[in-house]
Amino acid sequence: MADKPPPKPAPPDLSWPRIPIDGLGEEVVDEVSGLGATLALTPTRVVVVRQGASFRPISGVRSWPYRAIRAVQLSPLTHGSGRIVLRVGLYPWQALSVFIDAERWPAAERIVGQIRTRVAEARRVPPRDARH
Repeated sequence: MADKPPPKPAPPDLSWPRIPIDGLGEEVVDEVSGLGATLALTPTRVVVVRQGASFRPISGVRSWPYRAIRAVQLSPLTHGSGRIVLRVGLYPWQALSVFIDAERWPAAERIVGQIRTRVAEARRVPPRDARH
């Protein structure tokens, strides 16, 4: 018999399935998996998929067009995790947080930069259905 200890299992947040890409209807440009949720970018929107989304058909997968994002903030790492905050409405409570561990922090910084760029571009370009 082997004297090696059994391999350590991956933490639960690392092993849960990623984005159900076929259900989005768009390609995923970039993504970062957080603690209990994944934040993904498509060419037209920001998508948040919560862990167990298949059990939460209404709130498990949420998306917003870039034009609807009012602000995005990156809260610094403390005690091994930080967070991305998406402001999606006029009121302070209309915000969503995705907590990111230190291992994935560089990806979180990259995603926030991309969201800010895409939001700025969406605000410069008039919506396709705008009438003059």
